[in-house]
Amino acid sequence: MNKIQTLIISLIISLSSITFGFASEVIGVIAAGIGNISNQNNEKLSTGSKIYFGDTIFVRAQSNAQILLLDETALTVGEKSELTIDEFIYEPQSKVGRIVSNIKIGTVRIITGEISRQNPDNLEVNVPTGSIGARGTEFVVVTESDEKSTVVLLGPGKKNSLGMIPGTLNISDGFNIVNISTPGFQSVVFK
Repeated sequence: MNKIQTLIISLIISLSSITFGFASEVIGVIAAGIGNISNQNNEKLSTGSKIYFGDTIFVRAQSNAQILLLDETALTVGEKSELTIDEFIYEPQSKVGRIVSNIKIGTVRIITGEISRQNPDNLEVNVPTGSIGARGTEFVVVTESDEKSTVVLLGPGKKNSLGMIPGTLNISDGFNIVNISTPGFQSVVFK
């Protein structure tokens, strides 16, 4: 009986340390932070602060933050915004991974990184009214409430002068899917 109890206790401790290891994994950094920025633990964040898997970032009035993730995805979070990184998996050698983020409220500009370039289905941005998938592009999400979100494709377009691969957005309200491939076009998603 002692060996079984010791084994169970060891297993519980091992599982706890594994969970803690995932929770404390650094996935990015605040590349630029101005004003009142904090995480779910109410810790003040500023330029150079580390972002961990599962963090919720709160950006208050007259503040903003630019987050750079390990795959070079850049998230610019505007004032009065709340963003959570729900999932981040990335293998630097193969440049394969998955990002799932959740924008509860506010404005977030996203420039996709390596994960989205490899497979657009591996970048998902959830908003209260639906979800967005993106391939190698730049876009803005404005979530005004639980009832309305606006998504604007910024680029690059098909005939860009830099030779960049044109980006596309796949926007869903849970029932319908809208594809946007022309810079400047937008979709408003209602609940």
